[in-house]
Amino acid sequence: MRRAFVLLLSAALTACAGDPERCSTILVTLDTTRADALGCYGNPIAGVSPNLDALALRGVLYESAHTVAPLTLPAHASMLTGLVPPRHGIRNNGPWLLPRSARTLAEGAQEAGFQTAAFVAAVVLDRAFGLDQGFETYAGPTSSANESYEVASLPARLVIDSALAWLAGRDRTRPFFLWIHLFDPHQPYAPPPEFVLADEHADAYLGEVASMDHELGRLLEHLDAHALFASTAVLVVADHGEALGQHGEDTHGVLCYEPTLRVPFLLVRPDGARAGERSRAQVSVADVAPTLAAAMGVALADDLDGRSLWSGDPPAERGVYFESYMGYLELASSPLAGWIDARGKYQQSSAPEFHRLDSDPREETNVYAAAEVEHYRAALAETLARAPLAAEESALDDALLAGIRALGYAAGASHASLPNPFEASARPSPPAMVAELAELVRAAGLVDQGQHEEALVIVHRLTLAHPEMARALALEATCLIALARNVEALEPLQRYLALAPGRAAEYYNLGVCLKDAGRTQEAIASFERALELEPAKPSWLPAFLAYLRQSGKEAEAAKLEARDREN
Repeated sequence: MRRAFVLLLSAALTACAGDPERCSTILVTLDTTRADALGCYGNPIAGVSPNLDALALRGVLYESAHTVAPLTLPAHASMLTGLVPPRHGIRNNGPWLLPRSARTLAEGAQEAGFQTAAFVAAVVLDRAFGLDQGFETYAGPTSSANESYEVASLPARLVIDSALAWLAGRDRTRPFFLWIHLFDPHQPYAPPPEFVLADEHADAYLGEVASMDHELGRLLEHLDAHALFASTAVLVVADHGEALGQHGEDTHGVLCYEPTLRVPFLLVRPDGARAGERSRAQVSVADVAPTLAAAMGVALADDLDGRSLWSGDPPAERGVYFESYMGYLELASSPLAGWIDARGKYQQSSAPEFHRLDSDPREETNVYAAAEVEHYRAALAETLARAPLAAEESALDDALLAGIRALGYAAGASHASLPNPFEASARPSPPAMVAELAELVRAAGLVDQGQHEEALVIVHRLTLAHPEMARALALEATCLIALARNVEALEPLQRYLALAPGRAAEYYNLGVCLKDAGRTQEAIASFERALELEPAKPSWLPAFLAYLRQSGKEAEAAKLEARDREN
């Protein structure tokens, strides 16, 4: 039975326990949730989001809210810092780190005496990526907590359980900042049986949204039962949506059309102000940090890209930034970045697009050739020219990156510098690569099923046509190694490592391939590089020591053995 929490819209609500500048705050981020999946955003299918629909009546619903990137890690980094991706530096999921020089919302709250806690549902937000800055508690997937779900993600039930336990045990004399991340609507879609919706127009994706909404209802019931709505600001927002086949994209990450870029954004104030309002203002997920900082009365950096919505909506002429570099980094497309305002949406790539969303909400007609886009290009260029945070070297272990790959992300291809989207590019635009993207997804599925010969045919065709397609090169090497064709795997593996930051596993595989090719010195160097990147003693170390001795490297083997004993 789905719960719908009871609405309490009484004017007697008192703001922030007597201190309107020190509200406790709760940020709930919904992974992979399209705005139009929710009833309050127009979904006519009953039973999908009763709790979120009810929450929307307690505050203001932003109808034109957009993410900065249709990817989990960059979007959340923007939520917690108020900076767009070119400023905070995280441009894709995987080995990208939020610099310690970033000032996060949690750091501001912690310095002001707030209790801070985060409960995240997926390894793509692991604390190793730097989003833990300022959180006293930062909990995510672990094998011991989640034996039946793999370590890559947790269901909403377990995340809400942890958040409720933390709320029950918190210090009630201090305000708090709590972040809860729910991952359920992410592919593969497999809702619990009780949330397989009966409506003929519903699908498994909406069943996942319904399941997530049900678990979120438990949190909202707790807030009502303990009168926390009277002293707590609540902001619910998605990191990005899901394409579900629109514009040729099955999931998200590469394209920046509205199904993946537009997100639900609900803001509920303790004083009940603006209850039931619907705003058409242009807002961004980068507004989350400054908005909640204003609610808590804490200080962030001065030069933010986002702006506070706490005291009112931004001006009608406001525009917001978005991008995706996933296609550039993994599919050999051009970069993609853009600007959206009330008049239209501009996408800069090797094939620019302009859409008037008021008359073309499905973005079916590109009117770039006839549109006046200089305003959009200037706004985009100004944003890209702002000073970024200093980058930090990624040092993430292979187990973490394997967890990211288990969620369907490539977890590779970090670059110290990326091309400006205005730079001339001979690469095709991301929308022109949707057929190749579909082929890559199909090949990855075949690899998961152990059908390496069939997958190899697909990815080899792709790497011939697109020599810099990092994801296809990685899959080609994987298939060849699985088929014991190690010497053949050398070429795609080396090409991949020239494009992406290699991890221990890739350098180990390269060492094995070089060894089988009789290239002893290069093999030893590759194994040594794998050891440098391996966080713990690898299982293959004894075999490598034996290989060193067989190659006449007794001194090197003895030195490495001695170092291993010391550790």
